[in-house]
Amino acid sequence: MMLYFKLTPELRRELKHPLGRLVRGEIPEPYLRVRGELEGARHVVTVGDVVTENVLRLGIQPSVAIYDHKTKRHEYNPGIETDAVVMTVQNPAGTVTKALLNAIRKGFGLAERGRRVYIKVNGEEDLAAIPAVLYAPYGSLVLYGQPDEGVVLIKVTPECKLKCGKLMSKMEVVRDGD
Repeated sequence: MMLYFKLTPELRRELKHPLGRLVRGEIPEPYLRVRGELEGARHVVTVGDVVTENVLRLGIQPSVAIYDHKTKRHEYNPGIETDAVVMTVQNPAGTVTKALLNAIRKGFGLAERGRRVYIKVNGEEDLAAIPAVLYAPYGSLVLYGQPDEGVVLIKVTPECKLKCGKLMSKMEVVRDGD
């Protein structure tokens, strides 16, 4: 049995708006503007191949990186080093699977002990920022790309966790194989 959370059409519209602060600009400009904040964060979490690659180019190692070897639905092979713990999970488009939730939760457990964790998603990682915020310790920063606009920077706070919890609760819960 597979348990997962599925995006609803209403939620899809709601998620067109950034979950955090949108830092606009051509790459690498948005990353250069947030570099100081990233360097001071308890943990840096990157969601997406291009975001992960650009943070690494700044010389900042994400505590947790979540990527799917795709950008804008096209194959993409990011320049990502591999001295991290690598987990691979299945996560179909428009969903958050239990496997992805577990990998993110375990990832933060390892990150708190000084390990870096890279979560390679077979499928799509577009919604991973929501559970990343839920599991990240306060003081962490979660980054994800806003296509053709820039990068979204989310400071993990109690308010932000509450907002992401509400978003998860609006998803349809699906149990495959019941």
